[in-house]
Amino acid sequence: MNEQSFTFYLGTKIIFGENSAQLAGEELSSRGYKKTMIVTDKGIINAGLLNGILESLTAHNIGYAIFDEVPPNPPSATVVKGVEVFNFNECDSLIAVGGGSAMDCCKAISMMVDNDGDINEYDIGGKEFSRKGPDVFTIPTTSGTGSEVTQWSVITNERTHWKASIGSPYMAPAVALVDPLLTSALPPSLTAATGIDALTHAIEAYTTKGALNGSSPVTDALSLQAIKLIGGNLRQAYSQGENYEARKNTMLGSTIAGMVFPQIGLGNVHALAHPLGGYYDVPHGVANAILLSYVMKFNLVACPERFADIAVAMGENIDGLSIMEAAEKAVEAVERLVKDTKIPNLSTFNIKDEDLERLAEDALKDGNCSANPRATKLQDLVDIYIQANNVGSENTSELQTI
Repeated sequence: MNEQSFTFYLGTKIIFGENSAQLAGEELSSRGYKKTMIVTDKGIINAGLLNGILESLTAHNIGYAIFDEVPPNPPSATVVKGVEVFNFNECDSLIAVGGGSAMDCCKAISMMVDNDGDINEYDIGGKEFSRKGPDVFTIPTTSGTGSEVTQWSVITNERTHWKASIGSPYMAPAVALVDPLLTSALPPSLTAATGIDALTHAIEAYTTKGALNGSSPVTDALSLQAIKLIGGNLRQAYSQGENYEARKNTMLGSTIAGMVFPQIGLGNVHALAHPLGGYYDVPHGVANAILLSYVMKFNLVACPERFADIAVAMGENIDGLSIMEAAEKAVEAVERLVKDTKIPNLSTFNIKDEDLERLAEDALKDGNCSANPRATKLQDLVDIYIQANNVGSENTSELQTI
């Protein structure tokens, strides 16, 4: 018997469960911190989601400054401003409260506190971080990006519109406080888009080139479990926001997906989504949700057995079907989920036809494209954009910024 060798890295302590966010003060105090900077946005503050966290910090004599200027698809200028606020207030740690934008921005701020240059220089294949920044504690308020447990941050270069994927083992958060209660007031549209974003992470991680050539029992098990949790609970979380079990399972699926995809890679869905965010400010979760089924159709022939597994994890009956027929069931399951949760169509964002080739050129340069299970040419990416952009715009009523 051949022994299978693999490496699995996770540098983050995860505390999952109801009211876990209120352990923030205890976790910081146990590490000797005195003053932290909270990285968030005004929507989180207005929703009252910081209240319990601030009470916890106060109870443990932890001072704090609040940096609430994080926009969707955060640009490098926001990172620069965050570093200035951190230093001005003489903070010693950071807490990210929010969705992927807040967590990505917070991790980037931490790294630039103790490393020189411009954050854009640290894109994949560029400059490497020489030092770890101040500890980051993540508190996600959406069930989507998995950024609470990853060593990656996506930051937009305002000049080039390029969404840079910046990563380092130094960037892994110290502690993730994953509290499903914080998602209970999330609007249906955000619940849907962030949930399918997480589903995309799991599906791409299970079918990426890395998975085909070097998956492990750990990454495969995590991917399929995340697909099962999200596929089986997102509709209820979307339609019954107060359904704690559905919220909990969807959030658990999101965090598990965040644990696995940095180990094994992603694919064309993310490669195509990043330019849409960089040029048209399409929310990342929405872009992934729009593109997922189109990329799955393109990839079916490369790994139909894996897509058949995904169909089963999504609750499909594949008895008596050929492998390709079973694989197609996975696409159909995703298409129904997108329809049932009223994901807006790409045409909602008024993407110009003349821009599609430029967007595809950026997607082809994205590192995720090279990890896609099926070899991809520029025209393939243009074709996927055309297919997605030529669908009507009936699902627009619930569109909100993520």
